[in-house]
Amino acid sequence: MEIRLYNGNGQQITKRLPKIVIRGKLNDTSIAHIENQTGLIFSESAWGWLEAQPINAKQIVALFMTYNFKSRYFDNWDYKNELHLKLDHHVGFDVESICSDCCKYNHINVTGLEPGDRLAC
Repeated sequence: MEIRLYNGNGQQITKRLPKIVIRGKLNDTSIAHIENQTGLIFSESAWGWLEAQPINAKQIVALFMTYNFKSRYFDNWDYKNELHLKLDHHVGFDVESICSDCCKYNHINVTGLEPGDRLAC
């Protein structure tokens, strides 16, 4: 299946659905459960990550509606049209700390944190 996007110049771009990459370890039971619920078929990459190529958008929707993964889309020199998922709910992508304003905006409970402080995981 293909999706149509518009770039910054307003030109239409057609791409395949992004490859799903799970960067973390899952046990066989978890993988089997995700595959049964979503229809995705995961295989281990050369780097030890789990990868799956969705056939339709419903598989991606089922994945996000059923499991609590953090996600980040990449389409650059290193990762071509890939949707990376993380398991750790404490750590976001490329974030080592977060300011009090961002905590308030994202409804993160920060008992005792005052403006100017930073929360680190």
